[in-house]
Amino acid sequence: MQNPITPALEVEGLSHRFGKTQALDGLSFAIAPGRIMGLLGRNGAGKSTLLRIVSGQLKAQEGNAWLFGQRIYNNTAALSSLCMIGDTPDFGKLKNLKQLLHVCDGLFPSWDRERAMQLVKLFELPITRPLKGFSRGMQTAAMLTIGLASGSLLTVFDEPSLGLDAVMRERFYDLLLEEKERNPERTFVLSTHLIDEVARTLDGAVMIDKGRLLCQAELSEFGRIYMSVSGAPEVVRQETEGMTILKEESIAGSLVRHLRLNNAGEGERLMQEGKVQIAPMNLQRLFVFLAQQNSPESMAEEVDA
Repeated sequence: MQNPITPALEVEGLSHRFGKTQALDGLSFAIAPGRIMGLLGRNGAGKSTLLRIVSGQLKAQEGNAWLFGQRIYNNTAALSSLCMIGDTPDFGKLKNLKQLLHVCDGLFPSWDRERAMQLVKLFELPITRPLKGFSRGMQTAAMLTIGLASGSLLTVFDEPSLGLDAVMRERFYDLLLEEKERNPERTFVLSTHLIDEVARTLDGAVMIDKGRLLCQAELSEFGRIYMSVSGAPEVVRQETEGMTILKEESIAGSLVRHLRLNNAGEGERLMQEGKVQIAPMNLQRLFVFLAQQNSPESMAEEVDA
């Protein structure tokens, strides 16, 4: 029997409250190494609290978290495998990018100096201009450079595109895919609410809302489990009877049901019979449907198949 692969990141039963706000509520999931994963959720979903725990800045009130099998909190050895790129750059007293890269050279054991300089050029960053004069987009690009060049086994980018224009956003995602190809052992997590923007880079996603797990799957698995079915209303109702309906819509005389299938065989049957039109569900729409289903107000309105 093969030994199970140790997850790059694993959290189990994480709960944390700030006063009356339940930031995390029994959150559990695991991310396998060598993947680009999305940590997807709207603002206030609990992503920031989770990342503070993952980076050792905050001790969870309940539950545990591990990096490559090692407990995180107060464990320098575990955190040495992590590069956490936050959404609010803080350069301290460093004067320019040259000084910042020099500090990173001593901070990250697998720092790639040559790659860092390549990235500086690709992001069109001035190496000696004062950091205090950097625009928000330039600050973000500087931090993305650090994350990509860090060589860390697990690198987390929190809202990685803040302040970037469209060209630089796409450049970052291309560089991320390139880095993953160059170093397939590395694991990347993109924490964001901009789901459509990051979808093309992802191997899989963890969706959370109100501190709870909505779902986790590989992107290919999402396409087999979640589908949109449309056609003549009476035919759609008949063909999808007994399936879990996330959302139902009427469009131009057709009925559209957004479904969570019980198994892949249901989707194969619908395709073979050809009585209805089916399509994989857009990742962002899927998140919206699941979040609405997770809402107490919406649960009362859920369609009964």
